[in-house]
Amino acid sequence: MRISAVPVAITFFACLASCEEKSAPPAPGKVKVADLAKAEIPILSLKEGDYWKYKVIVEIPEGITSEGAAAIEIEQEKTRIYKGKVFVAEGYPEVDAFDVSAPGQPVERELVEIYEDKIMMRGSAFPGKPESEPVWLNPAVPFVSAGIRAGQDLAKLGVQDGGRKRGIKVVAREKRKVPAGEFDSIRILMTGNDGKFEVRRTTWFVTGVGIVKEEKSRYADGKLIFRETTDLVETSVAVEEK
Repeated sequence: MRISAVPVAITFFACLASCEEKSAPPAPGKVKVADLAKAEIPILSLKEGDYWKYKVIVEIPEGITSEGAAAIEIEQEKTRIYKGKVFVAEGYPEVDAFDVSAPGQPVERELVEIYEDKIMMRGSAFPGKPESEPVWLNPAVPFVSAGIRAGQDLAKLGVQDGGRKRGIKVVAREKRKVPAGEFDSIRILMTGNDGKFEVRRTTWFVTGVGIVKEEKSRYADGKLIFRETTDLVETSVAVEEK
């Protein structure tokens, strides 16, 4: 069964941005780490109002929603808009923010710190619900940095009294094709758990463009119960195909 324009839950562990000037990063293994890092600075260059549109496909296997239920495939769009530096809440510093929206869902604000050579995750908030407390990561968690290589561990963390745990590492540098084009990307894998559920999230990040693809899966007792695939379709940033 195929359903269009059905709300999809948006999780907060994400960040995305763009740049006005781009250069293809040298192929890893052919240059020194220092040279690769230099070629990838600035890792992102942003202007307020930049946007990214994605095609989102959600798959739920048969028998998950109820006994004997058919498999479900959900398709919709997701949009991300860069808001610049924003005030989070009383007692929190200003950080970079992206508002993420999907049909039928409240706007979620992704909170990150973007530097010349790296991006750090800070959490999320809901700007339409000023009474709600932001999800805040302290200290900030590394997401990507210039010159990183396959096999590097980026972070290990736990939140909510240890009920949620995450490990983040670089898997590979590889080409990745999406509707917006083909890019030299950095593949980052996040694994962990939300209580009894196992979670996996693979992100393809492109220097000067941001996240071009994501795959998120959730398992219970080793069985897939949810998969979401997100592909970049359109952006206000001048995307250079590789």
